[in-house]
Amino acid sequence: MQFILSCHIRQGGGQITFTPDDIELQDVNYNYEKGGYLDVSAIDKKAVVTPKIQLKKGIYYVEASYAEHGVAKAGLIYDELRNGKDLVNDAEFIVNPEDNRLSFRAKIHNDSAIRFKIRLTGDAQENDYVQLLQVRIVSSKLTYIYPLFCLLFCFLALDLILWGYFKYYRLWNPEEKAVFLLLSFMAFFIGLPLYRNGLSEPANMDLKFHLQRIEGVYKGLLSGQFPVRIQPEWLNGYGYASSVFYGDIFLYFPAVLRIVGFTLQDAYKCYLGMLHIIAVFLSFYSFKKITKNNVAAMTGSVLYVGSTTNLSLLYTTTMVGGYSAMIFFPLIITGFYLVFTQEASSREYKRIWIILTVGFTGLLMTHMISCLIVGVYSVLCCLFMIKKVLRKDTLFVLMKAVCATVFLNLWFLVPFLNYMLSEKLRINSELGRDWGDSDIHALLGSFVGKGDGRSLYNLFLHTDYHVDYAILFILLLYIVTMPMQKKNFLTKYSRVFLVFTILAFWVCTDLFPIARIAESNAILLKFFLTIQYQYRFINIAIAIAVCLCAMFFAMEALEPKSVTFIVGLVCCFTLYQDCRYFETVKIDSIYLDSIDMGIMPGCFEMGKAEYLPTATDMENLVKEVEYDEALQVNDIKREYLAFTVSVTNPTGEEREILLPVLYYTGYRAFDTQSKNELKTVMGNNGRVAVMAPAGYKGTFHMAFYEPWHWRIGEIVSALTLCFLIVLAGKYIGFVPKTTPQ
Repeated sequence: MQFILSCHIRQGGGQITFTPDDIELQDVNYNYEKGGYLDVSAIDKKAVVTPKIQLKKGIYYVEASYAEHGVAKAGLIYDELRNGKDLVNDAEFIVNPEDNRLSFRAKIHNDSAIRFKIRLTGDAQENDYVQLLQVRIVSSKLTYIYPLFCLLFCFLALDLILWGYFKYYRLWNPEEKAVFLLLSFMAFFIGLPLYRNGLSEPANMDLKFHLQRIEGVYKGLLSGQFPVRIQPEWLNGYGYASSVFYGDIFLYFPAVLRIVGFTLQDAYKCYLGMLHIIAVFLSFYSFKKITKNNVAAMTGSVLYVGSTTNLSLLYTTTMVGGYSAMIFFPLIITGFYLVFTQEASSREYKRIWIILTVGFTGLLMTHMISCLIVGVYSVLCCLFMIKKVLRKDTLFVLMKAVCATVFLNLWFLVPFLNYMLSEKLRINSELGRDWGDSDIHALLGSFVGKGDGRSLYNLFLHTDYHVDYAILFILLLYIVTMPMQKKNFLTKYSRVFLVFTILAFWVCTDLFPIARIAESNAILLKFFLTIQYQYRFINIAIAIAVCLCAMFFAMEALEPKSVTFIVGLVCCFTLYQDCRYFETVKIDSIYLDSIDMGIMPGCFEMGKAEYLPTATDMENLVKEVEYDEALQVNDIKREYLAFTVSVTNPTGEEREILLPVLYYTGYRAFDTQSKNELKTVMGNNGRVAVMAPAGYKGTFHMAFYEPWHWRIGEIVSALTLCFLIVLAGKYIGFVPKTTPQ
């Protein structure tokens, strides 16, 4: 099924394999001699390499087996230096010292003579060595699928542009056209750091964590899971239930890009590009619903998406979950604004629940912590507007939003609650912790410490998370012009936004009595500890403040010419501020494949490993299948998290076979012939244990099977989604049709 584009490889029957007799040593002068072993004593040798192989432009799979001691790096190199460099794609990765095999996918951009190499690093000790045993290079059909996919995407994009032009753009008035073009430019502009090769490498591990999530969904789809529940590559192939607890629905887009041949970093960049577009136009839609003014909504979108808080989440701390959640803040604010301000008897009023449903679903599917924060503000908002909440029509709309959100997300909520309530995991063990007489200030030390215990000074001048000067300027302008503001509908509710803006900023500072509130109630203490860091409250504060700014431009408190001048000034200053910020973003890391993440033992970074079974010790996980000595195991085949094992149990007792897979409810084993189920339980160190019955002789297949109630939740969610798509397509549009001027 796989074949090679190069004539040299084609002679080998579709692939090329290098054996120990073929391997060479590369010296410091780029000369080569026979030999596959290298240690620190050979000071004039650089690496162990394969003979050169001529590859045409395309995508290839590289597999290698090796032996090593110490820290070693591997990668592809050009046979001749290019611009003084030899690394293909500038990528070199650390090999896992706990394994003796590696495989990765490489993209060759031009016809090239290349070699595979492995070398010791400068940290090598006296007894360190590397030995290359075998290398296999195979061409992938993705060589053709990838350009076809890109071509199809270009045609679809062109078709969408032409449809949008004839359906909407040519019918808009000049103001609408100018607004659309500026928003399109903004969507392009905030992605400028992504148009360089590589990715920024922040001090924390969030970038690698989110890259791992994409790779986990990608490998989960390849393993046959849909939706993906257990990501198979984590913990050196033991699998990790990250997708059960962390909404991954938007990561299916970059995962599919990985399947058709995109590199990991390109798939990630396309995902961020998609988020940019959604953020710009969804925030504009939200502000337009509130202000009924194109220019005001456009200014709000520029301020919000171009805020340094927003960009810091994306490029400095790479908290993609938090950034994704920020996209939906304006939509939720808009939903509550409309439900409390619109005429309850109107036809449009009965559709507001759709906006709230989409907003809360977006939060649930991107960042649970942001969902908690917005949930608290939503409760405060409802209490503040309690008289309107208790109206029959309003209560009905809110209940519809709650029910629709639950039904739409049952596919995620059912497994989440199932594991939270029944599995013995670190996360629910922490939830049940008794804090006793612990010092509240000590417990909240990380919360206020890493949140900087932010003073008012830091709130406006902090490097990463602060209120931008453009937003601050408009807020001050709003306050100064309050005596001149007309007493109308928009002005009345802008005062409510002002109250919530002040409250939201207060929560972000050390003036807010966090410790005193936490002392009053164990639930509130748990809430702050779950949020983890105080700076996370700044995201919703920025969203509320920008809503107020957008309302100010629609209130007609100033002359139209003055408004136009200020809008232009604010937009230009925001773009300038972003340019200055982009200068601080360093692009210095290459991530082409999961192996390029260079993560040492344990394979994938687990953070606090909250979703690990409590019985599991990560330091003592072995890769081999373990079984009782009395058993006769003849054949073991593995594919991702599934095992097929031929076994004979000659004893009169049930015997255990331990598989190198973390146990979560859902793993089951069946005899391949009789289809009878074998008992599957949690074994030693939290691993899957299959019990071979007394006298059993046969072959069983062990894999993950979703429980029936999970599938019912998925069906309900799918039906709800279809219903919402029909309603959304009928009722909601970004810009209404207009007639030619």
